[in-house]
Amino acid sequence: MVSVEKWRVWGSVVEVDVTEGAALPEAAALIAAVIDEAESVCDIHRGDAEIHAVNLSQGAPVKVSRRMSALLRSALWAARMTEGVVNPLATESPDEDLIPTVHPEPSFLDVQIDDDVVFAPWGASFDITDTAKADTVDRAAELVARQLECGAAVRIGDVIATAGHCPAGGWQIPVPGDGEVELVNGTAMATAFAPPAAEPPTATEWETVTVIADDALWAYAASIAALARGIGAIRWIEQHELRARLVDRSGRVYTTESW
Repeated sequence: MVSVEKWRVWGSVVEVDVTEGAALPEAAALIAAVIDEAESVCDIHRGDAEIHAVNLSQGAPVKVSRRMSALLRSALWAARMTEGVVNPLATESPDEDLIPTVHPEPSFLDVQIDDDVVFAPWGASFDITDTAKADTVDRAAELVARQLECGAAVRIGDVIATAGHCPAGGWQIPVPGDGEVELVNGTAMATAFAPPAAEPPTATEWETVTVIADDALWAYAASIAALARGIGAIRWIEQHELRARLVDRSGRVYTTESW
C-alpha cells in the first residue's frame, strides 16, 4: 500500500509517495533537505542565494559550490537538448533599443563550467529555477529509494520521478484530462501548460503536453520544448522516441504509439 504526504515549498506543491508506510516521515525529511539545498543556491527570490554571485560576476570567473555547479550543468544540458527553447539565461533590457551595446548578446552556448568555476559572458543573468526543480525531483526520488530501500514517487509541481521498486499495480500517475498512466521503475513524467491565449488559438497551438522520459529533467525540458514547437512538436517527439500526449487548443488529442 502506498503512503502519501504533501506540502508546499519553493512555490510548488511537493508530494512523496512511498511503498513502505513506516518510511514516510524519513522520506519527507530527506526530500525537504534536498529541496532546501537546491533552493538555497538557485532561488532568485532569496537574497542569500548563491546564484546572485554568478549573476553579478559579469564576465569574470566565479567559484561556486558543487550543488550550484551541478544545477547549472543540468540547465545548460536542457538548453542544448532543446536548442535553446529551455533557456537558463534572461537578457531583457528595457533600454536595449535606445542604448547601443558594446558586448554581443550573451548565449547559453557562451557559458563555460570547469569543475567548480563558472564563466558567463557580460550581460548574462541566470534563472534556472524550473530546471533545478526537475533536477531536484530526480535526486530526491533516487535518494529516498536508495537510503530507505523502498519505492518512491516524488513530485514538485507538474514534474514527477519514480525510483526503487514499484507498488503492486505499478505507479498510477494522474494525467491532466486523461485519467492515469503507469510509470515503471526509474521513469519520470512532466506536463507543460500553455499560457492563456491572447488571440483566438490556431490548430497548431498546444494546450498541454505531457512527456514520459527516463528522468525528470528530460521529461520537463521535452514538454516545454514541444509546447513551443507547434505542429513540429509531433515529429520532434517521435525523433527522440519519447512517450507523449499532446492536446491542442481545440481539445484534440495526439498520443505517440508508445503512450
